[in-house]
Amino acid sequence: MNLAPIPSLLKQLRNAAGLSGKDVARKLASYGISLSEKTLYGYENGVSMPNADVFLALCSIYDCEDLVSLGSGGSLSAEEYALIKKYRVLDVHGKRVVDGALELEYDRITHVVERKETGNITYINCYDLAVSAGPGEPWADDGGYKTMLEIPTEQVPENAHYCARVNGNSMEPAYKDGDIVFVERLDELVREGEIGIFALNGEGYIKRLGNRELISLNPDYNPIPLHEFDDLRCQGRVLGKLEK
Repeated sequence: MNLAPIPSLLKQLRNAAGLSGKDVARKLASYGISLSEKTLYGYENGVSMPNADVFLALCSIYDCEDLVSLGSGGSLSAEEYALIKKYRVLDVHGKRVVDGALELEYDRITHVVERKETGNITYINCYDLAVSAGPGEPWADDGGYKTMLEIPTEQVPENAHYCARVNGNSMEPAYKDGDIVFVERLDELVREGEIGIFALNGEGYIKRLGNRELISLNPDYNPIPLHEFDDLRCQGRVLGKLEK
């Protein structure tokens, strides 16, 4: 399904409805969704994509119940419709897991620019979904999916594609709570013994890959065993952290 027309379509529909960004933000609030005008305009400019809850609310606000069909040039398939139905019955935790994974995969497949350099400054995406160095964290965050950091180029590893924020202390002393780590995207698992960002059964971790287990550097934490039917996905190799 081609989603490329969606940003321009969102703008067209808002203009056709005679609504400003502030108007739309106010209407979204009635759906229990709090978004800034900047975020809404970001959707229209292709900077980011709305999650399913926001998308469906926009469909209602613009009186366009088949917005996906208009943007893709065709109707929803049975599989796509089934996924939407499943999403609607998820609780908050479940939606966060799906939204976070979708954002990462969308950026990967569409080759969204996550890093660019201007002079001696590097602009790089930092995903505001905590990668747990303790109990697992769902791959999403109420505050939005990513922000752009401005970092002196000399501090950014050459192969870094994006950053992520650490939550917890199980990777101490190397990585502490609140640290920002640089990550290289991979199409496969990191090698055994390397530290990576992992989504395990929908929850995010920063861990060292062991033999059928994810290992913490802090000896107070036991390894997390990996079972045959676990859904393990590697979101990249950790290259280091941003020095404070």
